[in-house]
Amino acid sequence: MVGAGARRELTALVTGAGAPPGVSIIKSLRQSALRPRVVATDADPVSVGLFRADAGYVLPRVTSDEPRYLSRLEEVCRRERVDLVCFGSEIEMRRVAPVRAELERRTGAKLVVNDPALVERFMDKWGMFEAMRGAGLPVPETVLASDEAGVAELMARRGFPLVLKPRHGSGSRDLHFVRSAGELAWLARHVAEPVLQQYLLPDDEEYTVGVYRSRRTGYLGQIAFRRSLAAGLTYKAEVVADEEIAETCRRVVETFDVVGPVNLQLRKTTEGVRVFEINLRFSSSAPMRAQFGFNEAELCLRDLVLEEALEAPSIRRGWSLRYWDEVYLTEQECGALRRDGRAEGPVGRKVADF
Repeated sequence: MVGAGARRELTALVTGAGAPPGVSIIKSLRQSALRPRVVATDADPVSVGLFRADAGYVLPRVTSDEPRYLSRLEEVCRRERVDLVCFGSEIEMRRVAPVRAELERRTGAKLVVNDPALVERFMDKWGMFEAMRGAGLPVPETVLASDEAGVAELMARRGFPLVLKPRHGSGSRDLHFVRSAGELAWLARHVAEPVLQQYLLPDDEEYTVGVYRSRRTGYLGQIAFRRSLAAGLTYKAEVVADEEIAETCRRVVETFDVVGPVNLQLRKTTEGVRVFEINLRFSSSAPMRAQFGFNEAELCLRDLVLEEALEAPSIRRGWSLRYWDEVYLTEQECGALRRDGRAEGPVGRKVADF
């Protein structure tokens, strides 16, 4: 444990470093006033985050070799003296949650993950809806697509379009806007375990909200973006202050006793706020939030590792406009990583940064 009086350099490990959430966590850590050393891991040796970190490691795929994945993750944490592990991959977070306490004991690192029952509940979109509805929290009308009577009632009440998505999934993968009964019948056969949901209007009232709640000190604060989407990610975002949104999101995290960074997605309709997604993880919007004063990666370091008395972040107003960036690698750089599963950085060269 690092004491406030004698602080050494902190080290944070980011998993899933080739996916948008992982890259976003790395960016947030680079924005932190704590200036931690960053270690990145991924199952794919050609993953951009491996070449943007101070050290990178290739781990086994958790889906094909879970015991070796856990062993390798522990080895990297011990070797790099990791203080904090941030998960950029939901499947890794799900597998690690049941053994969090043991991994923390064996490595000395703190893992940013909720209790396994909560992780399972909120990775299941139907389970999330039932839990939210049971607690009296505002959600869109939702039914299982296999429930013929429920589907008929939803169509009669709401008409088309409707939203269909897999019960177990992340991001916007396999999300469809359904415009007819024939389209619904076809999609219900081709999307795994689909749920059908009320389409929320208006389209320009969609929000992504980052909330931080500490296991030690409770609710800390939040930041809300009114957003536009592109390729399933927040593309344009305006920082907003809205009391109804703030109160709803606080009620959600306190009702279910979730901790750490929590990402809620919602729309503000004529019937009020409706929360349609809750992710118990970092969002790909994390560096945007950090820019406006809400750096969730830094909050985790201060809360879990340094055990500081946290103060509510001061949020600045503004806009974020996202654009693509590139990392260019030589064949030798990629080849070395493929051979030994380990990269010492910086090994990549970023040349496009306008």
